[in-house]
Amino acid sequence: MYPYDRSESPPVALVQVEVANPMTGQRVLLMGKLDTGAAISVLPREAINQLGLTPQSDIWVAGYDAQFTQLPAYFVSLRLADCTIEMVKVTASSRSQMLIGRDVLRYFIATFDGKAAMFELVDP
Repeated sequence: MYPYDRSESPPVALVQVEVANPMTGQRVLLMGKLDTGAAISVLPREAINQLGLTPQSDIWVAGYDAQFTQLPAYFVSLRLADCTIEMVKVTASSRSQMLIGRDVLRYFIATFDGKAAMFELVDP
Protein backbone atom coordinates (compact mmCIF):
# COMPACT_ATOMS: atom_id res chain seq x y z
CA MET A 1 0.00 0.00 0.00
CA TYR A 2 1.10 3.55 -0.76
CA PRO A 3 -0.05 6.61 1.16
CA TYR A 4 -1.92 9.37 -0.66
CA ASP A 5 0.13 12.52 -1.16
CA ARG A 6 -1.36 15.23 1.05
CA SER A 7 0.30 18.16 -0.74
CA GLU A 8 -2.90 18.54 -2.79
CA SER A 9 -6.45 18.96 -1.60
CA PRO A 10 -8.05 16.50 -1.71
CA PRO A 11 -5.07 14.13 -1.27
CA VAL A 12 -3.88 12.38 -4.44
CA ALA A 13 -2.57 8.93 -5.40
CA LEU A 14 1.00 9.51 -6.61
CA VAL A 15 3.55 6.84 -7.49
CA GLN A 16 7.14 7.05 -8.70
CA VAL A 17 7.50 6.12 -12.38
CA GLU A 18 10.65 5.43 -14.36
CA VAL A 19 10.06 6.51 -17.95
CA ALA A 20 12.42 5.34 -20.68
CA ASN A 21 12.99 6.11 -24.33
CA PRO A 22 12.77 2.61 -25.87
CA MET A 23 15.15 3.58 -28.68
CA THR A 24 18.00 5.08 -26.63
CA GLY A 25 17.46 3.71 -23.12
CA GLN A 26 17.54 7.28 -21.72
CA ARG A 27 15.53 7.36 -18.45
CA VAL A 28 13.90 9.87 -16.12
CA LEU A 29 12.13 9.46 -12.77
CA LEU A 30 8.79 11.21 -12.37
CA MET A 31 5.92 11.27 -9.97
CA GLY A 32 2.76 9.95 -11.61
CA LYS A 33 -0.78 10.91 -10.64
CA LEU A 34 -3.21 8.00 -11.00
CA ASP A 35 -6.25 9.16 -12.99
CA THR A 36 -8.99 6.61 -13.63
CA GLY A 37 -10.83 9.18 -15.74
CA ALA A 38 -8.01 9.61 -18.27
CA ALA A 39 -7.92 7.28 -21.27
CA ILE A 40 -4.27 7.99 -22.14
CA SER A 41 -1.21 8.77 -20.05
CA VAL A 42 0.43 12.18 -20.33
CA LEU A 43 4.06 13.18 -19.75
CA PRO A 44 5.34 16.63 -18.86
CA ARG A 45 6.84 18.30 -21.94
CA GLU A 46 10.10 18.67 -20.03
CA ALA A 47 10.35 14.86 -19.76
CA ILE A 48 9.73 14.51 -23.52
CA ASN A 49 12.69 16.84 -24.11
CA GLN A 50 14.93 15.11 -21.53
CA LEU A 51 14.25 11.73 -23.11
CA GLY A 52 14.84 13.02 -26.65
CA LEU A 53 11.54 11.55 -27.83
CA THR A 54 10.26 12.23 -31.33
CA PRO A 55 6.58 12.10 -32.29
CA GLN A 56 5.49 8.81 -33.84
CA SER A 57 1.94 9.81 -34.79
CA ASP A 58 -0.83 12.22 -33.87
CA ILE A 59 -3.83 11.47 -31.67
CA TRP A 60 -7.07 13.28 -30.95
CA VAL A 61 -7.70 13.93 -27.26
CA ALA A 62 -10.42 15.70 -25.30
CA GLY A 63 -10.13 17.05 -21.78
CA TYR A 64 -12.81 17.52 -19.16
CA ASP A 65 -14.19 20.37 -21.30
CA ALA A 66 -14.89 17.94 -24.22
CA GLN A 67 -12.85 20.10 -26.61
CA PHE A 68 -10.92 17.90 -29.07
CA THR A 69 -7.30 18.70 -29.87
CA GLN A 70 -4.80 16.86 -32.04
CA LEU A 71 -1.51 16.22 -30.23
CA PRO A 72 1.72 14.38 -31.05
CA ALA A 73 2.03 10.86 -29.62
CA TYR A 74 5.22 9.22 -28.37
CA PHE A 75 6.16 5.69 -27.30
CA VAL A 76 7.85 5.04 -23.96
CA SER A 77 8.56 2.19 -21.57
CA LEU A 78 7.30 2.60 -18.01
CA ARG A 79 8.35 1.01 -14.74
CA LEU A 80 6.08 1.48 -11.72
CA ALA A 81 4.97 -0.67 -8.80
CA ASP A 82 7.61 -3.30 -9.70
CA CYS A 83 6.13 -3.77 -13.19
CA THR A 84 7.53 -2.81 -16.60
CA ILE A 85 5.18 -1.90 -19.44
CA GLU A 86 6.73 -1.60 -22.90
CA MET A 87 5.71 0.64 -25.80
CA VAL A 88 3.08 2.77 -24.10
CA LYS A 89 1.65 5.51 -26.33
CA VAL A 90 1.61 8.83 -24.46
CA THR A 91 1.17 12.48 -25.25
CA ALA A 92 2.55 15.58 -23.55
CA SER A 93 1.29 18.70 -21.81
CA SER A 94 2.54 21.53 -19.65
CA ARG A 95 2.33 19.76 -16.30
CA SER A 96 4.81 18.97 -13.54
CA GLN A 97 3.71 15.36 -12.92
CA MET A 98 2.97 12.46 -15.19
CA LEU A 99 -0.70 11.59 -15.55
CA ILE A 100 -1.20 7.81 -15.44
CA GLY A 101 -4.36 6.91 -17.31
CA ARG A 102 -6.39 3.77 -17.88
CA ASP A 103 -4.03 2.73 -20.69
CA VAL A 104 -1.49 1.91 -17.95
CA LEU A 105 -3.82 1.19 -15.02
CA ARG A 106 -5.37 -1.71 -16.98
CA TYR A 107 -2.21 -3.71 -16.26
CA PHE A 108 -2.83 -3.59 -12.50
CA ILE A 109 -5.32 -4.37 -9.83
CA ALA A 110 -5.78 -0.89 -8.35
CA THR A 111 -7.35 -0.39 -4.94
CA PHE A 112 -8.13 3.08 -3.60
CA ASP A 113 -8.96 3.38 0.11
CA GLY A 114 -9.94 7.02 0.48
CA LYS A 115 -10.85 6.73 4.16
CA ALA A 116 -7.40 5.40 5.06
CA ALA A 117 -5.73 7.67 2.44
CA MET A 118 -3.94 4.65 0.95
CA PHE A 119 -3.86 2.98 -2.46
CA GLU A 120 -2.38 -0.17 -3.90
CA LEU A 121 -1.19 -1.21 -7.38
CA VAL A 122 -0.67 -4.95 -7.84
CA ASP A 123 0.57 -6.71 -10.95
CA PRO A 124 -1.65 -9.80 -11.14
